[in-house]
Amino acid sequence: MMFYIKLAARNFKKSLSNFAPFLLATTVMFAMTFIIANIAFSPGLDKLAGAQYAKFMMIAGLVIVVFFSIIIVSYSYRFLLKQRTREFGLYNILGLNKRQISTISFWELVIAFFLTVITGTIVGLILSQFFFLIFIKIIGASYFNLGISVVAIGLSVLTFFIIFCLLMMFAFLTILKHSAISLLKDNSRSEREPRGRIIVSILSIVCLGTAYYMAITIQNPLVALMSFFIAALLVIIGTYLLYIGVTIFVLKRQKANKAYYYKPEHFITTSSMLYRMKTNAVGLANITILVTMTFVTIATSVALYVGVKEVILERFPKNTDVRTFGNDVNQNKTKLDKFIKDNQLDKTSRLTYSSFTTNTDFKPDQAKHLKITTENTITDDDAALLFVTRKDMMSIGNTLPEINAGQVLMYTVQGRRDVKTMDWYGQQLSVNQVSGKLKRVINPYTVANAYIMVVKDDQELLKLVNLFNKSNVIKDKDGGITSQTIIVNTDTLLDISEKKQAKLLAKEIDGVSISTKTNTISMMNGLTGGFLFIGFLLGMTFILGAALIIYYKQISEGAEDKRSYRILQEIGLTKKEVKQAINSQVLIVFFMPIFVGIIHFSAAFLMIDKLIKLFGISNTSIIAKVSLITIAIISVIYYLIYRKTSKIYYRIVER
Repeated sequence: MMFYIKLAARNFKKSLSNFAPFLLATTVMFAMTFIIANIAFSPGLDKLAGAQYAKFMMIAGLVIVVFFSIIIVSYSYRFLLKQRTREFGLYNILGLNKRQISTISFWELVIAFFLTVITGTIVGLILSQFFFLIFIKIIGASYFNLGISVVAIGLSVLTFFIIFCLLMMFAFLTILKHSAISLLKDNSRSEREPRGRIIVSILSIVCLGTAYYMAITIQNPLVALMSFFIAALLVIIGTYLLYIGVTIFVLKRQKANKAYYYKPEHFITTSSMLYRMKTNAVGLANITILVTMTFVTIATSVALYVGVKEVILERFPKNTDVRTFGNDVNQNKTKLDKFIKDNQLDKTSRLTYSSFTTNTDFKPDQAKHLKITTENTITDDDAALLFVTRKDMMSIGNTLPEINAGQVLMYTVQGRRDVKTMDWYGQQLSVNQVSGKLKRVINPYTVANAYIMVVKDDQELLKLVNLFNKSNVIKDKDGGITSQTIIVNTDTLLDISEKKQAKLLAKEIDGVSISTKTNTISMMNGLTGGFLFIGFLLGMTFILGAALIIYYKQISEGAEDKRSYRILQEIGLTKKEVKQAINSQVLIVFFMPIFVGIIHFSAAFLMIDKLIKLFGISNTSIIAKVSLITIAIISVIYYLIYRKTSKIYYRIVER
């Protein structure tokens, strides 16, 4: 046994250039897994505000990172194994049987596993402290005591133990099923020229077209949430089929076009790409999917984090919201006045308004008339309606046109509906749609459409409430009475010192609810901050995966192209023409994924915009700006990866 261990150790030293990319991949992925697990299972996390949301996001991110660790580590080992099959073949010829070769491979993986665990744990411990500081900064907390989680170490080691067991099985199967001759030839084996399959190309167009259609046509955010994963799966399948089918079909057409094909730069590029496109297709599809996922995760998490902060600022024009509720506006206001007096609060700068909210089917007919009755059900045309009074809106600093009894001003928060008249449980109302937005009003939280309906005064408001409550008293089969009652809320927005906020929040007062900007920010930061942090780490993981695949492609394709380009030079092609052909091929192969990824993300943006509305964010411009910045930054990083790895390709080919 010591012989095999020494031989495996010697192989590591002699072939360190081959093992280095694999060890880099395993160490980095182990460190990423450990960092997330260490933060997720640290006792220090439980002491942060919004910890339950942050922990949920961490565990969800951990599952995704583990999944991609399996993919990236497997891809890295497959490349390493291909580089070493010739060496295994020589061992076989020199007298070692396949079982002995498998034993050497086993001990090599054991050494790699321990190096990964030791190095990854050290790197993870150092970086987890750094990343936890970033996380603390993101969520706006001041507590810092991460510590070391034994659970995180155990979980990370167990995960990679299972991954390395899978690698061992793959190595054993590869060695056992090949003869010595096939092992010697395996690392230089090229793919046969693939056939252009029209059916595969059509399926690709159908999958991508269906996913894009879903993204464009789905309007309801809840439906978008349920459909997102279906659309993502269709995009993944369509992307693989795109490269396997459509790219080959296009290359075949180029080859058939004699005027295009029989030019040195086109002839070499087209022939080379077509000859081994089957291998290229899978790698290019992997890169495209990873780049697209990087766009989606980073853009979504940043837009959510920035957008929620804007929503909270709109939600709290002052730092505290005190709400009373009941069916009598005067009683609500009396209760508020008593609350302010009892707690010695400054009432001079308060903003007070009364409102009620309801959800209903909101689809006008062709005459732009909307009828709301007890028969209305919640559908895809569901909308949240917030009713307020013109008098209150004017008192808190808004400017509104004059209205009379029986008239409504309609402000759009989210959605598009053209309404001229409305039947509110038998009450005929004239609707005047007004552009712009109301200041200092808490917009109705909704996942679909939302509108603010302004009536003349408290009398009109209570009239609509009474019509609703009277119409929604229903007798069931047993003669019992069931009813759905609307409650009128009266909100007072105040600026209160943090000390008084804490005292008020500690009290339980009947008929009064209190919420503060500080508490709301802390709660939402736990969710959106965790989402941003995980999005950042996942984005790094996806970019790393794409970079590794690009690196492996450059090395493997450089080795394959080296002999081909040498032969072309020997038969008369100049070095300049060879370099032009190389540049043409590299540009096409390595910029196609980023181009396709941007197209995928452009379609996904429409669905992302709807999903973010689940958090009350209706400002599409924020999402658009964040998305454009994300695309620009990731494209620059991708270009730098291309520049670095293309030099490796050129060095191999030009040797």
